[in-house]
Parts: sequence; C-alpha cells; structure tokens
Amino acid sequence: MPAPPSAEPAASPFIQIRGLHKSFDSQKVLQGIDLDISRGETLVLVGPSGEGKSVLLKHIIGLLHPDAGSIQFDGTSLCGLSERQLAPLRRRIGYLFQNAALFDSLTVAQNVAFPLIEAGIKNPAEIKSRVQEALEVVELDAHKEKMPINLSGGMRKRVGIARAIVGRPEIILYDEPTAGLDPIVTDVIDHLIKRLQKRYHVTSVVITHDIASVFKIADRIVMLKNGIVYFNGSPDQLRHSPDTFIQDFIAGRSGMTS
Repeated sequence: MPAPPSAEPAASPFIQIRGLHKSFDSQKVLQGIDLDISRGETLVLVGPSGEGKSVLLKHIIGLLHPDAGSIQFDGTSLCGLSERQLAPLRRRIGYLFQNAALFDSLTVAQNVAFPLIEAGIKNPAEIKSRVQEALEVVELDAHKEKMPINLSGGMRKRVGIARAIVGRPEIILYDEPTAGLDPIVTDVIDHLIKRLQKRYHVTSVVITHDIASVFKIADRIVMLKNGIVYFNGSPDQLRHSPDTFIQDFIAGRSGMTS
C-alpha cells in the first residue's frame, strides 16, 4: 500500500526572531525574545513603557544589533551584516518614527521623496509619480508644497506614513503612530494602517499604547513584559485572558490601592 502523501510544509515566517537579548550598560532590555511574524499580518506590540518594544523594532530594521540571539528577514540572517549588506534589505522595510522625524527644511513632497533619492532613483518623473501616489493614499496631495511647521500633528504622522510607503515596502514598522493625537485623528490613522495592509498586502508591526487602536487594527497581539514575550495571541484571546496583569493593562488600572 503506498504511503499517504506528506503534509505540505508550513510556510516559513517572514520574520523569525530567536533568543534575542539586548542590554544597554547594566540595563537588560530584551531577555530572550522568541517571535515569528507572518507575511501580510498586522501584529501589534503592547506592554508597559520601557519594556523594549522600540528596541525590538530597531533590531528588525538593523539599527541595533543583538547581544545574543538571531533575526531572520525572509530567510536572511541580519546578524553580522555590514551597512552595505543591510541596505537592500532596509529598502524592503518602511519605518514610521515616533515623532514622524520629518526634515523641517524640506517640503512635504521633498520629505516623501527622500527615501527614493537615497535609494538611487534619479528619474524625476518616476519620483514625482510615486510621491503623488503615496500622498494620495494618505489624502495629503493638496498639501505637498507645505513645510512641516505648517502641519498639524496628525498631518505630520500621515506624511511620515507616506514616506514609509513611497518605496513600496513589504513590511511597515510603526512606532507609536497615534501618540499625542486626539481620538478622531487616531481613528484616521487606524483606518489608514488597515487600508495600507489591504491595498499593498504589507506586513505591519505596530507599537501602540492606545488600547482602542489595538482592537481595531490587530490580527495578532504580542505583549512584552520583563524582556520576554508575556502574551502572544488574537485580540479575542487578549480580551478574555484571565491574567490579572493583562486585564489591568487593558483597563488602564495600576493595581495600586488608595
């Protein structure tokens, strides 16, 4: 009797992190992170401040190097790569910094064009077309000649997102995309993150402390605590977790008694 056909092998993770450790002087920040990120998902990183969420993002893009452990991006190990070797991998990643990190001396359009110029694209027509497309996606094409100083906080974040997507990345890393924004603008950013996932099929990794945003945008939620993955599951699993710490975190309770 012939043997039954073997099961299809599971697809390898888009990003695979194993045993990741990082310290700054005597402060241990990451203490053994194990995490897989699948292609096309929106993964939201949550947890108390100072638990290493931004540090983890900076490892994924190669801005920081681990003390121990490994990171693989689409099958390529990032550990030990030079800046020149990292460059083509970074072009596949869009990064939204916490404060958008716009250049105050450049217009909106020039800010968005900057990654294309850095990547060596020289055709002015191509740059103009791609900048216009990115600004239309974030609904800011009418503001392309403005300077950053003349933009609201929400508009600055949207320009930062346009700059993150102009290179047509496969993954976008968002570091606190709604920090300091009012609830209406926060909702706009949340919808934009979901729209980008559907339009471009990008993988998204989002750091946020806004619990309402977490449940709006996440396919999967990972909580960091004490330098390790404390929770890894769906929004429903987080919402119904019996863990007291998780429930206090969701409700914004300190756990202190008066």
